[in-house]
Amino acid sequence: MIVAWMKGLVIYLILSGLVMKMVPGKNYEKYISLYMGFILVIMLAKPVIMLLFKKDGDVENLMDKVDNYLSFDVGNISDINEGITYYELGVGEDLKLELIKNGYDVSKVTFVGDEKKNVMSVTLYMTGEFDEKDIKKYINDVYNIDYESIYIVRR
Repeated sequence: MIVAWMKGLVIYLILSGLVMKMVPGKNYEKYISLYMGFILVIMLAKPVIMLLFKKDGDVENLMDKVDNYLSFDVGNISDINEGITYYELGVGEDLKLELIKNGYDVSKVTFVGDEKKNVMSVTLYMTGEFDEKDIKKYINDVYNIDYESIYIVRR
């Protein structure tokens, strides 16, 4: 989200600079500049506004996502022995967010895959109170992973 916001901001600044260079006369330059300034202020305020009007849990989830993306090591993705793909990483993040939404305190979700990139096991790192059977049943129902391949680590 932050990266997309920054890309949009850079593109807007480049395009607004081009538009200002192409203004045919000085008469309209101040009006176009004022209008573009308003749009820039709105674009700059968008992340702050989103944080202010979201629930507390949503802000924490957003900050967790930012931390995950900033600390993510891209070099490990291509490791064929791990068998983990972008898809599986996305599924892990979705599973984590879904469990958090249901009231569970999940700090990390990891997948282990084989050389054919099939999911062999899932490990959840959790704290707080939870029923292990309910969580395993949910993962089995939604992701079709065997109960024996789902590991839950209490932290």
